[in-house]
Amino acid sequence: MKNFLFIAFFLSSFTLFSQGRLEKAKESLSNDTEESETKSTSRKISRNNEGNGFFVDVFAELGYYAFYGIVVGRLEYRNITPYPYYKNLRGEYLKTDFDQTKNSLFKISANQLFNRGVNALELNANYRVIPILGIEVSHLNFSENSIQGKQYLDVSSFLLKYYRVREQNISVWWGAGASYVANGVDTWGFAYTIGTEIFPAKPISIHLSYKQSFINFSNVNEFKVQLKYHIKKTALFTGYHANAIGSENVNGIVFGAEYTF
Repeated sequence: MKNFLFIAFFLSSFTLFSQGRLEKAKESLSNDTEESETKSTSRKISRNNEGNGFFVDVFAELGYYAFYGIVVGRLEYRNITPYPYYKNLRGEYLKTDFDQTKNSLFKISANQLFNRGVNALELNANYRVIPILGIEVSHLNFSENSIQGKQYLDVSSFLLKYYRVREQNISVWWGAGASYVANGVDTWGFAYTIGTEIFPAKPISIHLSYKQSFINFSNVNEFKVQLKYHIKKTALFTGYHANAIGSENVNGIVFGAEYTF
């Protein structure tokens, strides 16, 4: 009997500890029950707040204009350069117009993340429909060699991006859309992103971005820091990506390339 209990304990412990990180991530992302505290939200709205109505309206209006100024801003005219540092220009945008500027832009990129145990390959396509509006499609493939065999987790995202700051030496954007997690999770979720690219001096640029996708009652977070070296329409880059996929973190150095059409 003791031997049987020992073997059962050993097997259960082996199964538990041999579970890969991606398998744990899938489990946490698949959890569709909310582990929340009891929602004792008091719906008692005091009725003597009519006297505060005027102040509420004033602050709401001020908040609207502050939000509009910071997040949306004035739609000042900008052209898109053929590629960063074109003819000693900086960045992707230009206030003045000349023959080589464009109204749209298409980029593709690929990068590989190296992590002890879990690697990730990312493919990305960005189509700037007009200078202020873009569509981004990305696919992130995580892979892991575990005791249970080769494990995969795929995250695909579709985002509509608004380019809030469009200057020669800096671009700032935010956007929203949806992400899909496959491989057993098979769930869509809301996603948003914010980021910037700074062009300090030829041929260098610095990319910073953050994306969060809400999957069931968990999330997938991606934070990127990249240093790019531009050679005409091509950019080679390295950096650091921090990914939180459910309960698991996959962080590491990346190497990649980008091409502008």
